[in-house]
Amino acid sequence: MNIIRIYNHSAGAVVRSYAVTPENIVVWLELAPQHPKLLGAIWASLVDGSGEWLRLVDEDPDREYEPVRSYYVRGLRRRYHRLTAESPNLAGRARSKFLRLIAPDLCQIEDSTKPFGILAWPGMTSGRALAAMLEQGTPYPIRTDWGDYLLAEALHREYAQPLKTGGPVPEGFWLEPAPWGEIIAEGVRSGHLTLEGSVTRLPISLPNRQPVRV
Repeated sequence: MNIIRIYNHSAGAVVRSYAVTPENIVVWLELAPQHPKLLGAIWASLVDGSGEWLRLVDEDPDREYEPVRSYYVRGLRRRYHRLTAESPNLAGRARSKFLRLIAPDLCQIEDSTKPFGILAWPGMTSGRALAAMLEQGTPYPIRTDWGDYLLAEALHREYAQPLKTGGPVPEGFWLEPAPWGEIIAEGVRSGHLTLEGSVTRLPISLPNRQPVRV
């Protein structure tokens, strides 16, 4: 069983799951039920405009090659989508809370000239999540079934990298701004994409990971 903790300059908190970008920016963080003041301290460090660096330690004795992973990470320096739930069975003087932080960049493309992330949400593969994000956040005519092809092409061209994750977090990728119009046009010209929405071939094999309940 792995033990994950995150530390700021004054405190440490138990983490259930996390996802960070290749540049070690926290885009997903689930904090196990703890004292609300402790959760608030970690949250404040992640949104603080000073860009404070925190230490994230992921220990898993069952992991053969990397039993301990340690990262120095920072937050978005702006607001996350913040979800909380009370844990009455752990109540003391102050009722413990579960906290999940999700970067807005994992939910929609706010600026097509900046990086964004995708997650394999329940019932949706990473590729379909990418197609949905591009359909909503760009002017390109995206078909949902093109998603796996577009993700595979982005990985092949090194516009996409897997998120660094730990705990029960969905599969995810971080994407740099890519020439999606060019990728789509080449896919259609080569016959790998059809205007009816089907895909005839992927450039590479996508990871095969079991979905995670979130």
